[in-house]
Amino acid sequence: MMNNVSELHNQAMKLSQRAMVARHNGEQARANALSHEAFEYESQAAALIPDENASEPTRSVIYCSAASLAYECKEWKAAKELIKKALSGYPSERIYQALTQLSHQVDFESYLQTQPVKLQDTELHLFLQGKAVTSGAVIYDEFIKRLTSLKVLIEKTTQRLLGIDYQKTGARQNDNPFIAALSLSNTDKNNFSMTLKLVATSENPSTQDIAPVIDEMLIGINLINDFKEIDLKERIKTPGYYQNFLALTHDIAPEGDQIQFVGLSSSKKIVGLTRLSAEIELDFNDKSFAVTRKPIKIEGVLNYADSIKPKLVGLITQDSGNYKIVVEEGLDDYVKFYFGRWVTVQGDFDGNFIYLKDLQTMRSQRLTANPAF
Repeated sequence: MMNNVSELHNQAMKLSQRAMVARHNGEQARANALSHEAFEYESQAAALIPDENASEPTRSVIYCSAASLAYECKEWKAAKELIKKALSGYPSERIYQALTQLSHQVDFESYLQTQPVKLQDTELHLFLQGKAVTSGAVIYDEFIKRLTSLKVLIEKTTQRLLGIDYQKTGARQNDNPFIAALSLSNTDKNNFSMTLKLVATSENPSTQDIAPVIDEMLIGINLINDFKEIDLKERIKTPGYYQNFLALTHDIAPEGDQIQFVGLSSSKKIVGLTRLSAEIELDFNDKSFAVTRKPIKIEGVLNYADSIKPKLVGLITQDSGNYKIVVEEGLDDYVKFYFGRWVTVQGDFDGNFIYLKDLQTMRSQRLTANPAF
């Protein structure tokens, strides 16, 4: 039996590779036909493997492969069924995570196919899945954090494409050629979705084409999702804009529990953001520093900004300890959301300052910041 499984799997992989070549050469119809054929072979291979612990890891790997091919062929129902069967076995943690991410991606793209109204060039769709989503509703903080970061990311991308120097304090008057309007989309109990419509203003009539801004933003987010920060840095050459883009995408990304998947789509592009925020390291610091820095992880409240040294913000711990956090250029928009909140800070500590790498809201505790600091 296993010989038959191997033969079917090998044939599926050969067809899949030929589909990739055809797709690369622009032969989309041929690529689709080859992918469907590969999917059929891999599905047959998976069906032959007994559902028992002794069949692992082969069983879960083959089922995951078959589900991926079904997704590629837009066979959403088959993909979900294959994922379900794979998870019913004994997959390794790595395969389990891959199957979970694929399940979210299938849900997202199959959901988009059911929408009666197609997106316009000026619209951006946000889709959320996770424990924070119940019966089509979402926990406010999880939603507003991502919406705020998304809106700022669009604004900063607009300014960058207009050739405006990076502005730490936000947009200057009339620099943003749009206002944002929200509309809720059809949802079900497993997801929350909304559409952000960018409406052009009259102040900048020469910059009212919003579509390139949305495309540029989704390309950048997709590069981060694929762990291609080097390519993103080549695309965004201004350090402030690059650091800002990375930090805001960090806040939009799923953290793996409350929000497990973030989908973004426009009229032209679909991005399933599966990379966890903790995997997007906010490391914007000069590595040639003379003072030794040691990793630090600490909880407290972000309490104040130093008016004399605007690159610094304060952290007050539960035992009234005080720390100063260096906010590099590009991190200002990212940090603003967390003022007055109980957070976990990760970074490097030189004895005087913490150089920020990660910032997460703590849900287990709530503490009001001391305004007298």
